[in-house]
Amino acid sequence: MKKIDSFLNESEREEVAKFISSLEEKTSGEIRVAVRFKRGFFEKNKSVHELAIKEFHRLKMHKTREKTGVLLFFLLDHKEFHIVADEGIHTKVEDGTWDNIANELTQHFKQQKFKDGILHGLNKVGAILSQHFPRKSDDTNELSNEVSFR
Repeated sequence: MKKIDSFLNESEREEVAKFISSLEEKTSGEIRVAVRFKRGFFEKNKSVHELAIKEFHRLKMHKTREKTGVLLFFLLDHKEFHIVADEGIHTKVEDGTWDNIANELTQHFKQQKFKDGILHGLNKVGAILSQHFPRKSDDTNELSNEVSFR
């Protein structure tokens, strides 16, 4: 069994991707989930925040038309995660919003309910994005909805 399967198996990853697609039907925002197994050799002193920002750029989330990307980033070996939102979102979303979602995710994860926690967090993110960044008539899906893992 692959390490990713103990966190999210293939059918759960597909479910997450479909859920992201359904959320993005209501917003011009872009949502991704990325899972890393561990820090790379040259990343040992990097914080989870720094790694999440690096992953945000690797996935080209900073290149969305309205700067409305949100990444849920998970670092499995260290049982850490971080939520990154692009600069277009910070102008409209209150400070502490992502921390509140992170706290709710933590409660699910403590019970080993990884998929449920991710779906719950995604639902919260989707609601925030649809409120502040409703879908526009010319909106296109700019990024993959697949769970990224490496």
